[in-house]
Amino acid sequence: MLSYWERKTFFQHRHLVICGGGFTGLSSAIYFKRKHPDKTVLVLEKDPVCGGASTQNAGFACFGSASELLADLTHSDEDEVFELVEKRYRGLLNLRELLGDGAIGYEPLHGFELFRSKDHLYDNCINRLDYLNDQLERITGERVYRVADERIREFGFSGIDHMIENTAEGQVDTGKMFKSMLDLARQTGVEIYNGITVTGFEEGNVVEVQTGKGSVTADRFLIANNGFASKILGGSRTTPARAQSLVTTPVEDLKVKGSFHILEGFYYFRNIDDRIILGGGRHLDFEKETTIEMELNQEIQRELERIMREIILPGQDFEIEQRWSGIMGMGNEKQVIGKQLSDKVFCAIRLSGMGLALSTLLGKQMAELIE
Repeated sequence: MLSYWERKTFFQHRHLVICGGGFTGLSSAIYFKRKHPDKTVLVLEKDPVCGGASTQNAGFACFGSASELLADLTHSDEDEVFELVEKRYRGLLNLRELLGDGAIGYEPLHGFELFRSKDHLYDNCINRLDYLNDQLERITGERVYRVADERIREFGFSGIDHMIENTAEGQVDTGKMFKSMLDLARQTGVEIYNGITVTGFEEGNVVEVQTGKGSVTADRFLIANNGFASKILGGSRTTPARAQSLVTTPVEDLKVKGSFHILEGFYYFRNIDDRIILGGGRHLDFEKETTIEMELNQEIQRELERIMREIILPGQDFEIEQRWSGIMGMGNEKQVIGKQLSDKVFCAIRLSGMGLALSTLLGKQMAELIE
């Protein structure tokens, strides 16, 4: 049973309670509190530090490699694909404006996509590069894609014959970004409690948000825990998707500088602190990776390490220092879900692996929607 002081301190009534202490939940809280400084906002996060994709991502400030966008166009309408690209691009600009480049460690080192010789993906990209540039110029004001084969040797890759550069992409320091978001939320007057798992909710005259510690009531309730939403929200149209990563020990005279993608974005890597962080491989076992279990798939880990040793850092001395996984929110389509579900309940979910680009824009949208 909760003590009087626990109820008085932690479980008093709030105007807005948010489930999920990641970038979407925190940015929603910040924008809402700025708009309504007199209203109380509480963010509940199940982990000591946010344990979803917000703190497990690889720090890519990207909006879509050429082959990924072309793959999306095979099963989605053209307008929908480039509307989402524009949201990602505008979202990255919004993130930088909200927190500042220094606070998130933003570096405009560009994005690159790698291809082997006689790769049909490369042929498809080259054949439609002008088309993609026409579409992206409308969004970004520049023709962002260019062939950059001359830079392959500069980076030291092996077995790579072609490379397409995206001049409008960059990278951020995920740790600095998350700390800056937390600091700004608290400075704005948002309450944040960690280690409290939301288990359900009931809507009546108010919303009773149920947790493993007790219940808290609210006038409004926002579900913003993305890949974990299905645990408390039936019919969310969001399924969890585990993404796995590893990072090397420091590499002497590291040549790799930038954010890189392989195979429609299913593999991705970049430099960080004289190391390489590499993630992906979910396509090797979609069924097993549709899970909220924060474990490692050894088949995927072996493939990631092979790519690191044979393609990215061939012949160089390094060890794998750390391996981890994070949970994304995916669906049958990539469009974000940010909407009102009932009179008092809202959701901001299904960021489809692009939460870094989309979260603050989605947070601003939810703050406008919630009263």
